[in-house]
Amino acid sequence: MNDAQPSILPEGLIRPSATAARLGEFRRSWTIVTAAALGSGLGISGLLTYNSGLFVKDLEGAIGLSRTQFGFAFFLATLALACAMPVVGRVIDERGVRLPTIAGSIALAIGFVALGTLTASVSIYVAIMAAIGLFASASCPVGYTRAVNGAFDKARGLALGLTQLGVGLAGAIIPPVLGGVIQTHGWRFGFFFLAGLALLGTLPSLIGLRRNGASGSGVRSEGPAFAEVRKSRLFWLQMAAFVVMALGFAGMLPHFVPMLRDAGMSPQAAAEQAGLIGLAVIVSRVVVGWLADITEAPWIAATVCAICGLACITLALGGPQYVTVAALALGCAMGCEADLIGYMTVRYFGLASYGRAYARQYAAFILATGIGPFWIGLLVDRTGGYKAPLIVCAALLMVALIIFSFLPRTTTRGDQAKGRS
Repeated sequence: MNDAQPSILPEGLIRPSATAARLGEFRRSWTIVTAAALGSGLGISGLLTYNSGLFVKDLEGAIGLSRTQFGFAFFLATLALACAMPVVGRVIDERGVRLPTIAGSIALAIGFVALGTLTASVSIYVAIMAAIGLFASASCPVGYTRAVNGAFDKARGLALGLTQLGVGLAGAIIPPVLGGVIQTHGWRFGFFFLAGLALLGTLPSLIGLRRNGASGSGVRSEGPAFAEVRKSRLFWLQMAAFVVMALGFAGMLPHFVPMLRDAGMSPQAAAEQAGLIGLAVIVSRVVVGWLADITEAPWIAATVCAICGLACITLALGGPQYVTVAALALGCAMGCEADLIGYMTVRYFGLASYGRAYARQYAAFILATGIGPFWIGLLVDRTGGYKAPLIVCAALLMVALIIFSFLPRTTTRGDQAKGRS
C-alpha cells in the first residue's frame, strides 16, 4: 500500500493512507508529545547535564572545587543514574508513567535545593550530586518515551524525535538565562532557580499524561516478557551497537572546544563552532525521527556512523579547516542516538517490557557517554594531540556501523512484537 492509494477493507471501510494515519495520531495525541517534550527538558537530562558546568567557577572560589572533583562528581551522578535505571524501568512497566516521573521531578527539585543550601565542602557537593543521580533518575526520558510509544505507532519515530527535542531546547535556552541569574543573584540562587524549573516539570505529567494511553495504565501492552527479551541475542546486539557508537563520538563533545583551542582557534570562533553541534542535535532529532517512520532505523544509524567516522578522519588528517563538517556530524550523531534507542527498543521488543528494556539500553548508553571523555583525555595526554583520538573514534564508529548492519529490519520485528501479547 502506498500513501496515494487507500485500500478497501473487507467490511467496506476505507483504510487511511500512511500519511493520513500519522496525521491522525498527532491530532489525537499532540498533548502527549508536548507533555513528554516539556517533561524531558525539565528533567535530569535537560537541567543537570547542561547546567552543572555553569557553577564550577563560583564553587571553585566558595568551596575549593577543582575541575577533577567536578568531573568526578558528575561521573558519580551518571553512575548512580545508570544503576537506578533498571528499577525505574520496572516501576514504569508495572505502575505506569505518571507517578514515577512526578516523583523524579520532585526529587530533582529537592536535590537542587540541597545544592543551594547544604553545599559547604567538596565532599558534600559530591554526595548531593550522586544522590540526585540516584533519586531523580525517574525524571529522565524513559517514562516520557514510554508514554509516547503507547500513543503512537505510524508516527512513532517523529513523535519520539519531538520528545527528545525538549532536552535539546532546554540545553539551548536555559543555560544563558541561568548564567544571568547566577551573575545577578549568586550561585546559590541559581540552584534554587533550577529547583523551580524542576518543580514545573511535574506539570506535564499531572496535566498532559492523564489519559490511559499516556499514563501507561490500562494500555494493551504487546510484546514478550522481559525475561525473554533479556535472553535474546538481539537485545545485546542492539546494546553493543549503541555503546560502541557512543564510545566513538560522545567523548569528542566535551573535548571539541579544547581541541580547537589547541589548534590555535580563538575562544569566540571555537564557541561558534561548538554552537553548530547543538543546532545539528536539534535538527537531527526531528529529521531522524521522521526518517525512522519511512525507512529502516538500523540503516539510519549505520549511515550516521559512516558520516561521523568520515568527518573524524577528515578532521584528523585535514586539520581545522574541516571543523564545521565535524561539528555538524557530531551533532547529527548525538541527535540520532537519542531518538533511535527508544524507537528500536519498542519496535523490536514491544511495549510489555519497554520500561525495563529501554532503561538498560539507556543506562549502557550514558555509561559509555561518561567513559568517552576519559579515554580521549588519556590518549591526548599520551600522544600530545587529538589526531590519534580522532582516528580511534572513526574506527569505533566503523565497528558500530558493522554491528548495526546485523540488526534486523524494524518494520518486520515491529509486526512480530505486535503479534505477541
